[in-house]
Amino acid sequence: MSTITHGNVDYRVVPLENCLELVKQIQAAGRRWHSHVLSPGCDFNPYDGLYAIVVEDDADGVVYIAPSDGFPEVDKVFVKMLHGDDILDVQATLGENGELARTSALLARVVEINSQGIAWHHHMNFPDCVLNPHRGRWAITVESASGTFSESYEAEPKSVLREIEVLYFRNLANA
Repeated sequence: MSTITHGNVDYRVVPLENCLELVKQIQAAGRRWHSHVLSPGCDFNPYDGLYAIVVEDDADGVVYIAPSDGFPEVDKVFVKMLHGDDILDVQATLGENGELARTSALLARVVEINSQGIAWHHHMNFPDCVLNPHRGRWAITVESASGTFSESYEAEPKSVLREIEVLYFRNLANA
């Protein structure tokens, strides 16, 4: 297995088709994990012009990466595994945003730049995530042509994340 370093992250390179099995092995061993999709041009993406999917083995501190020519569809499986089956459900966003989503400055900014047609992508940062600008807390980070911004939380911000995921995947479907 080769390693690639980008910024301050050492990634172990794995084939895209092995990512789901890798996550199943991490789960079977009882270790915590989470994942990210790195869009082309993402600050954390070492691959010019490609997507990449990252799997972080939180318990062992190992960060795996797999390059992908297009959006890595396995991410939709991972998002549901991590945040529940309804995380991508448009119906779940209607009227059930929760107080956190209604008061989130980050969500308001995402909605604003999205309505302006500005390209953006996001990262859900678990407390011990290597990409987390607020280590030790939950966070969501958004990268866009109008800048990078983040918001941190005491607990998993599922209502904010659901709103962002629905917008993000709607944009992907319309691209």
